[in-house]
Amino acid sequence: MKWSASLTIVLAAAGALPAAEGRAPAKRSAASAKVFAVVFDLTGGPVGKSVANRVRLRLRRHKEFDVLDRLTTQETSGPLGAETDGPKVRALLRRLACEVGVYGTAEKNGSTVRVRACIIDLRKGAKNTEWTKDFTDATQRAEGLVARWIVEALRGEAEWKPPEVGDEDEPAKFGKPLNKNGDFESGQAPWDAPDNVSTFLEPGPPGRGTVLRMRTDLARDPWIAYRRKLRFGQADPTKPPKIRRDTSYGCVGGLEGVHFRGEWIKATPGQRYWLAADKKGGGGAKVFIKGFRDWSAQADGLSESSLARLGMTPRQYANLSEAEKKKLIAKDIKANPQLHRRECYRWYLNCGSSGKGWKHFALPVPPRGGLPANVQWLQIQIYVYWPPGEYFWDNVHLYKDPRQKAPLPEVKPRTPNFDKR
Repeated sequence: MKWSASLTIVLAAAGALPAAEGRAPAKRSAASAKVFAVVFDLTGGPVGKSVANRVRLRLRRHKEFDVLDRLTTQETSGPLGAETDGPKVRALLRRLACEVGVYGTAEKNGSTVRVRACIIDLRKGAKNTEWTKDFTDATQRAEGLVARWIVEALRGEAEWKPPEVGDEDEPAKFGKPLNKNGDFESGQAPWDAPDNVSTFLEPGPPGRGTVLRMRTDLARDPWIAYRRKLRFGQADPTKPPKIRRDTSYGCVGGLEGVHFRGEWIKATPGQRYWLAADKKGGGGAKVFIKGFRDWSAQADGLSESSLARLGMTPRQYANLSEAEKKKLIAKDIKANPQLHRRECYRWYLNCGSSGKGWKHFALPVPPRGGLPANVQWLQIQIYVYWPPGEYFWDNVHLYKDPRQKAPLPEVKPRTPNFDKR
């Protein structure tokens, strides 16, 4: 029989196994019982080791499993193919004092990975003591998906899946966009002013009206110098410099990327949004939706752009008395409150390559639950980077989710120790 990957999983009841050599049997209460597991490398070369290691990592995420580490496993045995006799695997389980053993044979033909999973479960109360299943996948994440399916089969329940584009269909109709001039038909405001070197507002193809064009194939150092002068009011975007084209790894797209920022939008805690955009160009492009909070109470200095507006150098500011500094900071907070906001949330719309034509992208924000309570303002930021070249944008909009009927609680990240200090 020809297939691209095979896997055999053997489960043996701990109570039926004698004590391991060099490892005393664990004493466990029913409430804190763990399943001791060992995942042997699969035969078949790199794909076998990859699938085995992914299974180890996935099993460790579950508190009920205590998984033997890779190095100890490899010191005990080399890769075990699907043809390995069950008694040999059981002997290794006894030696390692493990209840679950995973082994098999893996092969990969092109992008296709197929897995035959044979499971023997000797634990008390098992509904199926021995069974076999085949799994096949040919996507970019085939090995990871195979590992997930193996763990799901072993545990008898679905794994948690992170949010992905396409989990939810885009609504057929939206209300009025929350951001202004997302189609760029009303000129520049309230977006950043185009610098006419890396960002341009210009007529699009028939049916498109005005579009945003962004470039990343530029020499980095002169571009950074020009952008700095713009921030300090020392350059005129209607008279831009000529910056040479550069497509090396040291270009703007390779080291910096180009942002184009929208207006400040008052946020609503518990709200869910939809971010949508039409794009043409390469794959290195995202539309960020970033959340900010007021940080003015912690302000203890002025930004370089604020000092430039005051005609003051950093050294001159440093020589002021504390009272004079606080007075200037208070004036700056009042005149430029946006400079005293700090990012506290972000999500993004990943816009892959659209080929030679235009492509529409959309996703919900947050992907699950509502906006965190500490977010006070939102801002859309279009960002392009690699490959170096030109990117075109139109109809970049943020909408309230038309399906939402009431505020939603925040869904916290699953990262261990997130937000713990």
